Amino acid sequence: MWYRLWKTLLWISFRLGFDVRVEGSEHEPRRGAVLAICNHVSAVDPPIAGCALRRQARYMAKQELLDTPVLGWLLWSIGVYPVRRGEPDRRAIRTTIDCLTRGDLVVMFPEGTRSPDGHLMRAEPGAALVALRVGVTVLPMAVIGSQHAMPKGAKFPRRAPVNVKIGPVLTVPKIEGRIDRATLDAWGARFMAAIAALLPPDQQPLPAANPTEVPLPTGRP
Repeated sequence: MWYRLWKTLLWISFRLGFDVRVEGSEHEPRRGAVLAICNHVSAVDPPIAGCALRRQARYMAKQELLDTPVLGWLLWSIGVYPVRRGEPDRRAIRTTIDCLTRGDLVVMFPEGTRSPDGHLMRAEPGAALVALRVGVTVLPMAVIGSQHAMPKGAKFPRRAPVNVKIGPVLTVPKIEGRIDRATLDAWGARFMAAIAALLPPDQQPLPAANPTEVPLPTGRP
């Protein structure tokens, strides 16, 4: 009830302030473990992505946000959990795996941070690692235009249209034991290619960071 209350309030705010539109909701699985992956260009992307999904979503957020007196309490209360940025955070990865094992829907931003120019960047290995450890359904999402609604560094949002596109799911196998970096990179590139397919030309990856699909390694890693 608490989550639904805040989701409703945020959704009304986003509809009035950004005229948020959602396409592709039919692709979202109604039940079962889902890892939703999304591009990241603005501080408003996490709540916008959560409002665009029908199900309750879990997120990780940087530790500093959860340490904030009022905002931190609110984030904790709706199921957000911390991650230490700039280092491998085993606890955050373990929490994400536990959420998915329980059948939750978890939202991750594979780039690991906000894009400085709105273009899609390469994936960090975290999302691929989680997906391969669990063997989970992956749901690609794209938030379009939020870099104009609240650019990186801005303190307050501005009125600008924002669209959310949801694409067809990807099925990821479960891998026991060691997962090598080539496998993580291959699946990371596949994830980013699925997100890129939903983005307009001005948010496509730059040539040096083009996340075209990489052939997956054969055999066990």
